[in-house]
Amino acid sequence: MVSVSSFVCSFGSVAFSGSRRSGSCAAASCRAFLPVLGGFSGSVVVGCASGVDSLVRSAFPSASVFSVSSFLVGGRVARASFAKRSAALVQSCAASGGLLVAFPLGACPAAVRPSASFSGCGSGSWGSVALAVGLGCSVLVVVPSGAFPAPPALASCFRFVGVAPCGGALWLSTPAPVQLALF
Repeated sequence: MVSVSSFVCSFGSVAFSGSRRSGSCAAASCRAFLPVLGGFSGSVVVGCASGVDSLVRSAFPSASVFSVSSFLVGGRVARASFAKRSAALVQSCAASGGLLVAFPLGACPAAVRPSASFSGCGSGSWGSVALAVGLGCSVLVVVPSGAFPAPPALASCFRFVGVAPCGGALWLSTPAPVQLALF
């Protein structure tokens, strides 16, 4: 058995996804989780938003930041720009054999399923999780309660692995079996 810290730090790169709301329970979970990565020396990939992204950028000032303004649609930032940015971030993580750590705010939309293309049905965090699973990337999801708030097609890819530093639940999807120690 390995600790969550050792598990996360075993990856050469870690990408983050989560709620854009700064005062949300997802952001609070992220704030409590980040100290676990104190010894992480790999590369960090994150988006440009507020909330979880902002917390990660503060903790890792040298993180590679995927900016939505780099994914213009029709010459401007559009709703599709956010999906394109998230897809590029996840594809980068998967290509490097990294780990996606996600802090979604609410339940996953019912139509979201693991896929090799981005489809969050309105949720960037869950779309990123589904894409990462579809690409065979390891994913650690931190949720505020014990239940995994996703439809069966996605939930069946995950297993409960312990309690997060914030008191939430840790759910893991990984191509290779890993036994994590509970906090």
